[in-house]
Amino acid sequence: MSASPNPSLHTRGALISLANALVAALQSEDADTAFLEQTRQFVDLLGDTLTLPVTTMLNLDQLDLEARHELLAETLEELGLPLAGLNWHDYPELAMQFQSRVWAHFYHRFLLTHQIVTSHIELLPAPEPDFPRPLHTPAGSWLLLYAAAGECLLSCADSKLRLGNNGPALLLIPPECQLLVQCAQRDSECSLFSSAFFPPQHWQALLRSGVVNGELRGEVIADAHIAGYISESFGRIIDIAHSQSRHSQALHLNLLEQILLLCDQQRPQQQRESLDRRVVAARDYLLAHYAEKTTVEQVAAAANAAPSTLNALFKSQMGENLMRWRDQLRMQKARELLQGSDKAVKVIAAEVGYDDPMFFSRRFKQLTGWSPTQIRDGKS
Repeated sequence: MSASPNPSLHTRGALISLANALVAALQSEDADTAFLEQTRQFVDLLGDTLTLPVTTMLNLDQLDLEARHELLAETLEELGLPLAGLNWHDYPELAMQFQSRVWAHFYHRFLLTHQIVTSHIELLPAPEPDFPRPLHTPAGSWLLLYAAAGECLLSCADSKLRLGNNGPALLLIPPECQLLVQCAQRDSECSLFSSAFFPPQHWQALLRSGVVNGELRGEVIADAHIAGYISESFGRIIDIAHSQSRHSQALHLNLLEQILLLCDQQRPQQQRESLDRRVVAARDYLLAHYAEKTTVEQVAAAANAAPSTLNALFKSQMGENLMRWRDQLRMQKARELLQGSDKAVKVIAAEVGYDDPMFFSRRFKQLTGWSPTQIRDGKS
């Protein structure tokens, strides 16, 4: 970017070229190579050092031509744009949104398949203005960000946060959030690690959302030894992810769990106990009884609280109401069984609390975006 006298115009032109290449690739299988080349050029233009396998994620061979056409039509419809006579020069701001939405689709597919995806980004010093990188958390997934060195600017709705301005810091983003990230300083880089993951059930007590009442809140890692260990752990995670070891996913999850445990240990006692005792009781009850036919009234009785009060309190502190949070637990377990066993879908449905396999399949797709069969067949 520094070679261009006007980085914003240069980046904008590259965005439009990339959007055109993406539209062509979604219309015809003959345009795949050109699209991937445009993607590489755009990443080179930004100058970021990425360990994320972008071209692997955006491999359009995952979709047949009919599915490509459907994705293109749906995305343009969401943006209110026509396909006929589409000229991105008339909609330069929407060019980025178009690509971000298609990227989110493929990123979700990749994450569902691998369960956990970790990357390292070296953000270059921010020009004026900078190009923000979009991040999002699909339904049921969390995103852990770690500013190991330097400072990055994060934006989520109306909230902004400078992560790393007081030293290495972590931020945990809950499901179904969208945010933008960019380097915060014009004279220094930012080293940012990120891990997107579907948490195993026993991690739930470690997950403390960094979005509180719409505000982003990071956690500074004041202990230099702990900060160094976390950086080393992320480096090992990335090495393992590229090793193609048969135990790579288990090792990946194990190291990430160690990072979450360290973060929990670093929190002051009052912060670790910041959840209302009724919310803790409800969460623990659902973790133990998620596969049973529980009701809000039953959970409230176990938490010694009024149903309406508990539901509102649970949503404010956990990000979801009681029954949706329980259903997400069910879907995480179902996903693990679909990918790790040969059990029939109807058997898995029963094991996670659904008597009707058809209703289970509909609910599974509502919450994950994919059908149980797609997960089982590896098409996601």
